[in-house]
Amino acid sequence: MQKPKIAFIDDEPRILRSLKMHFRQSHDVFTTTDATELMKYVSEHDVQVVISDQRMPDKQGTEVLRDIKEASPNTIRILLTGYADLNAVIDSVNDGEIYRYITKPWQNDELKKIVNKATEIAQQTQDITQNMKQGDESQSFMNASSKRNILVLDDDESIYQEIKNQFKSTYTVSWASNLEQAAKLLQKNKFGVTITDATLNEENITPIVYALKNIQPDLMVLMLTEFKDAHMVIDLINKGQVYRCLPRPTNFSIMSISLNRAFEHHEKLVQQPILATRHHVEEVPEAETFNFSERLKGFFAKFRGWRMVR
Repeated sequence: MQKPKIAFIDDEPRILRSLKMHFRQSHDVFTTTDATELMKYVSEHDVQVVISDQRMPDKQGTEVLRDIKEASPNTIRILLTGYADLNAVIDSVNDGEIYRYITKPWQNDELKKIVNKATEIAQQTQDITQNMKQGDESQSFMNASSKRNILVLDDDESIYQEIKNQFKSTYTVSWASNLEQAAKLLQKNKFGVTITDATLNEENITPIVYALKNIQPDLMVLMLTEFKDAHMVIDLINKGQVYRCLPRPTNFSIMSISLNRAFEHHEKLVQQPILATRHHVEEVPEAETFNFSERLKGFFAKFRGWRMVR
């Protein structure tokens, strides 16, 4: 049986040798220090997973993975880096649409687990993504009578009003200023995109993002916030599979592009639910749930019941 293909790019040959040793039994491993060589290999082979270092002499890893996304949409992309640079992390979401962001030094067992899952997902979705590359991706999946519903989750009403006024001709925009309102709206309506800050009423609500992606994998999440913590964004990638990170103050030109692409992606996932596996999220550790506030726990309790009846 043919082994799945995995490609690594790093500027340190020592690291490449180590990675090849760890994966040679389970995968057909290609390693290189050169981005051009990597692109040539990917263009000539069906590569399930590409793992790139971020800091390289000629090209940043986020740029490499962006090029991989264009050349081989089915390939699952992972960024492996020795530091947590905020701009690089945000670029990895917005440009590379990566599956995971892993910091060095990595744990071998954990890396193997992530790679095996990524490989499985790439194999499951290969036929669908190949068809899209051949022209289906330009097809609109949206029914003419369907509505594109946005949920704005923010305690600042002016943000909601700005977004509503800007996009009311294109989208139906709803607003929740607290978790109770959000729970009611999500139970009542089908939203394709949510725009949310990382905090709500001075409380960190990133766990809500993780929960929503577990409950509704086809929900596209746009984070609109003042990003300061790279590790928070890494968690939003790995545990929440956020679609885009948009900084405050709001740039509506960028938001318009992001919303359109987010809805196109959402509609593909609705049409082909198997594609939602490409947004598989890490489970939130049980120990982490002990620190959730009562309001967060209440939100999760409501959605456990909601998930069972949907």
